[in-house]
Amino acid sequence: MAKYWLMPHDMDKVTAYNAHLASQLELYKNYDVDKPEIHIAYNDSKTLMGGDLWINDMKFVVSQPQANGFVVKRDWSVPDEVDPVLKAWGNYEDVNMWSSNRDNTLISWFDNAFLQVTGGTCIDKPDVKCKMRMRCFAPRRSKRYAPKITMYQSARDRFERDREVAMKPARAFAIMFPELDHKQIIQLTDQYLERFAKRELFIREGSDAKDFVKAYSWEQAPTDNINTTYQRKSSASSCMRYSFDEQPLHPVTAYASGDFNMLWTEDKEGRIASRCVVRVMEGGAYRGGPIYGVSEQSIDILEHHIHSTGGEFGVDGAWEGARLLRQPVDEGDSDEGFYAPYLDPEPRRLTDDGEYLVIDCHGEIDANSYQGILGGESCRCSSCGTGMSEDDSYYSEYCDTVLCNDCYHDEHFYCEYADGDYHIDQSYTVYVPCSWKPGYTEERVSDWAVEYGDHFMFCDNDDEHWHIDLAYYCEDEDCYISQRGIDAGTYFISDWDGEVYAADQKATTDTGETISIEEAKDADLEYDETNNVWNVKEEND
Repeated sequence: MAKYWLMPHDMDKVTAYNAHLASQLELYKNYDVDKPEIHIAYNDSKTLMGGDLWINDMKFVVSQPQANGFVVKRDWSVPDEVDPVLKAWGNYEDVNMWSSNRDNTLISWFDNAFLQVTGGTCIDKPDVKCKMRMRCFAPRRSKRYAPKITMYQSARDRFERDREVAMKPARAFAIMFPELDHKQIIQLTDQYLERFAKRELFIREGSDAKDFVKAYSWEQAPTDNINTTYQRKSSASSCMRYSFDEQPLHPVTAYASGDFNMLWTEDKEGRIASRCVVRVMEGGAYRGGPIYGVSEQSIDILEHHIHSTGGEFGVDGAWEGARLLRQPVDEGDSDEGFYAPYLDPEPRRLTDDGEYLVIDCHGEIDANSYQGILGGESCRCSSCGTGMSEDDSYYSEYCDTVLCNDCYHDEHFYCEYADGDYHIDQSYTVYVPCSWKPGYTEERVSDWAVEYGDHFMFCDNDDEHWHIDLAYYCEDEDCYISQRGIDAGTYFISDWDGEVYAADQKATTDTGETISIEEAKDADLEYDETNNVWNVKEEND
C-alpha cells in the first residue's frame, strides 16, 4: 500500500478538531499515517479519508484530514522499479488494467508501428516495459486538439490531480519512449499523422445498382473507435458489407428502384469511409437509414449532407411505402424468395405487389434476414398460407402439418406436466391451485398429464378433473371429492380422522369439532337434540 503523510497547515482548524492533538504537532511538519483509510472513486482515484498518527507514543485517530487543517501527501515513488520511465512516472499500483476509456484503436496501431520502427529491438525488455508504460500514460487521440495526443505525465497527475496534457505526437512518443532516436520518433510521428490526422474525404452519390454495391462491398478505410448509436454505427458491424459472391446479385441492388439514393464517402485511395441509404422524398429531403462509418469524421460528413437537404436519418418509419426491386431467386418464381437486403429501419416487412417489393408494416415478407435472400419459402403454413423459412416453421405431430408461428400457437400450448407442446384437441380443462390469490383456477393441460400422469384426479361430485392437492378421497363413497364440494358444504373433512364424509354424516361436538356420526358413536358420545351437538355421556351414580 502507498505511503501517506499529513502536514498540519492550519492550526486553528486542527485545534477545533482536536486540541490535544494540536498541542503535540509542529506546523508544516510531515507525520506518517498508520493504517490509512482509503476511498476509491469511480475513476480509480484514491482519497485518504483518515488514519492513525503516532506522536510521542500517543495514538491519535484523524478523520477527514483535509477538512481539519491538514495537507495530505502521498509517496509516488517506485523504489524497486527497473524501468527508468516507470520509475520516474511514479507508483502505478492503482492503474486500472482494463480501463473502459482506453483508446484501443491507438494502442493497436502503436503496437504495430512501434514494432516496425524499432525492428523489435526494445520490445518489453526488463527495463522497457512497453505495455505497462502505455497503461500508465494512457495516451489517447485528443478530440479537442487533434491531432495531438492527450496523456497523464505522472502518477500524481493521474490519481491526485486528474490532469491530462495534450501534446504534439513527437513529444508524446519521446516522453513515453526516450530510447527511440530522433529518426525513429519522426518515422513514428509520420505514420501517426498519416493514420489519424483528419482524413481528406470525398462525398459520392448515386442511384444505380453498382453504386449501392460499391458503397457496401468495396475496400473499407481503416476503422477508428466510434461511439455507436442506433443512428451512427460502425461499418465493421454491418451485415451487408460483404461481396455475396455466391449469389448472382448482391442483395443491396434491390435499392436501385428509383426511390433510394446511395450516399458514401471515399478517402484519397478510393476506400469507403462511410455510407447511408437515403429515400428521396418529393420535396428533395433525404430520409436515411443509419449512417455506417469507419470514423466519427466520416459519419459527420454524411450527417451534415443529409441535414442540408432538410432531411433526417436513422428514424423508424421513414421508408414505409418505398419500393425495392423485385428480384426473384428463381426467375419468374417467388417461392424461393428475393435477392434483397436486411432493412435497418422499421418496419422490416415487405409486400410483393407483383412489380416491386413495397416496405409495409403489414407485409408478408420478413426483411430481418442477413442472408441476402428474403421471403425464401422453403415451406408454407398449411393453415394461413404464409411462406416461411424452415427455421421459422413449426411441425405439428397431431395435425401432421407445417405451421407458421402464429397459427401453431393458436392451436397448440405447452403443458408443463408433460414438458411438451400439445394440440388443443389433446387437452383437458382442469382445476389447479391459484398462484396469485387463495382458491383455484382453470388451466388447460395435456391429455397425457390427465390420463397417464399422477397430478390429476377425476372427482365424481362435479365430473371434473382436479389437481391432487384439491382432490380428496371419500372412503364411504369410494370416490374423489373436489375442493368445490368441500367449499360448498356438500362434503366435509373430519377434525378427528381427516377423512372425507358426506354432509349428512356430520356431527358437531360440544367443543366445536366437526366429525362423522360414526366417530361420535364409537367415542360413546350422546346426541343432544336441543343443541344439535354430541356430548360426553353422563354416568349415573
